[in-house]
Amino acid sequence: KKIKSPALFQKNTLSRLPPELKVITPPPREEANYNCFTYALHLEGNKAFLNEAGGFIYSNFFQTLIDKKELEITNSPKEGDIVLYRNPEQYGSEITHAGILNKGGSITSKWSWGPIVRHSVFDVPYFYGSEISYARAVDKETATALYKKYKELNINIHSS
Repeated sequence: KKIKSPALFQKNTLSRLPPELKVITPPPREEANYNCFTYALHLEGNKAFLNEAGGFIYSNFFQTLIDKKELEITNSPKEGDIVLYRNPEQYGSEITHAGILNKGGSITSKWSWGPIVRHSVFDVPYFYGSEISYARAVDKETATALYKKYKELNINIHSS
């Protein structure tokens, strides 16, 4: 669900979050909003992308990048790499969330249409899942090129 008013988030929700969660940035205005996959690819500041894609990268787009070896899966993650979440019980092998690994092991991620949050690896909404993997980070220019190359595959596979 899109957050229509960042001010309402500040007023009604921020104080209810557990202290272990550090809100880095409140939700953007609706017309400038984006999701976790956009954030993990560093595309949130790319106005052309935001206008074209509406701020939304779908999970199957991320899976395409992995399948085509455009994103490298790693068992030895380092600061800046992408953390990929899955909830196999509810969503099978679909990627449900993405974030960025920080020094010390915390994660920074964009929560749907909400805030950017720094959290421990599993201090996320339960539906993001409890299975993680890591992919090597890509820079903004590479992410932009990958979006242009595969943008026709950035579709919501769950819409009817």
